[in-house]
Amino acid sequence: MEPNAFDGVAGVALLLLMPTSVVFVAAALRRLAVPRWSWALYLLGVGGVLVLLHFAGHTRYEVEDDTQIWWDFGQFVGLGLGRIGVGVNAVVATAWILSRPRGADEVLPRRETRLVAASYLTTAIATALPATWWAAGLGIVPLPIELAVVAVGVGFLTVALWLRRTRATRADEAVQVPEFLWPLDAGIAIAVVGLLAVGPLLTGSGLPDGSAGPAPDVAVTAAPTTDPDWPGPVPTTTTTLDADAIEADTRSLLEDTVRWAGPLDDLSSPTPAAARPPQVELVAERCDDGGRRWTGSLVLPTARPQDLAPRVQAGWDAAGYAAVDRAMGTDLVMPLRGDAAVERMRLGGGPDGVHVDVESFCTGT
Repeated sequence: MEPNAFDGVAGVALLLLMPTSVVFVAAALRRLAVPRWSWALYLLGVGGVLVLLHFAGHTRYEVEDDTQIWWDFGQFVGLGLGRIGVGVNAVVATAWILSRPRGADEVLPRRETRLVAASYLTTAIATALPATWWAAGLGIVPLPIELAVVAVGVGFLTVALWLRRTRATRADEAVQVPEFLWPLDAGIAIAVVGLLAVGPLLTGSGLPDGSAGPAPDVAVTAAPTTDPDWPGPVPTTTTTLDADAIEADTRSLLEDTVRWAGPLDDLSSPTPAAARPPQVELVAERCDDGGRRWTGSLVLPTARPQDLAPRVQAGWDAAGYAAVDRAMGTDLVMPLRGDAAVERMRLGGGPDGVHVDVESFCTGT
């Protein structure tokens, strides 16, 4: 998921949906007509949630992209203000309930009361789920899961309203004159919250993907060749860079490769989990003519190498390199311009993920 879109969806979940969830819990308790002392337990539970949210403030999602330094601003501002909203909404809802006279609400039949309470509680789950998913380190909740929870809440309310419409008022049901306001405001509230919970998820789900950011600034178009035996790009075999520049640029390309790869998978985990990016290390080697070159290797663990490898290849293409040969499932990538640092890069795959091996030009001395 593009990092800025991730930040926006998470910000909505934390700032708006999370405080709304405690209001729906309060609405369910009101419909169930729980004893007044139960509201102390409600406030105690909200206090426990605030403690958990405090620890969730340490949640971080790494994005290896220096051009998107403010991408996580909205979600952590949303977490701070959302916690305040949770506490304020819980206190205000409790004070409102306790200040009202007993029996102020319309008395519904038991079945309708349970359906309405179930609708409110399901909506509370739907509004709390995106923030919970984020706090657990899973990123943005998938759209089908959130949509299913919202649909269940809407279904409960729909059945309750259908029963209300079709039942006959009998004296032994102790039903007062039906009010028009409560089904209207309940329906509007659940519909608006449902759209707010589901709508932002149309932009994506999962973890932020740093590779969705801008590509490298330098883009090179391969010059055509007149060689009939090789219609592809013609690589260069020399470089104008000195030793320090070769080493620095080779290291930089490997670091960019990790960023281009995007989120990595922990293949040892029985459930989907993110893996930490590999460390970039270079090894100095002596060339045949007495000069030096630098080599480096990366293993990028992924469950979908068919998606990750093209992202890496696209990054190298934009940096001025191109695939010039393929053998045994491994692409040989070489430079197309004279100020390149890497002489050849091999891009292949294995059971542990995508493999990247680079070999710089020799310094010549």
